[in-house]
Amino acid sequence: MAVKTPLNSFARGRKVGHDAKKKRRLEAVAQLQQWAKGKDVELPKTK
Repeated sequence: MAVKTPLNSFARGRKVGHDAKKKRRLEAVAQLQQWAKGKDVELPKTK
């Protein structure tokens, strides 16, 4: 989970459920797995 910065300097970062980097990484891994199975024609772009 991503940690959002707090509103003041005394508070801790709040954990949030949405993490764009993690979502992109998981989508890329799923696409790579489909490619490895032979279901997808071209190799997905991972970076």
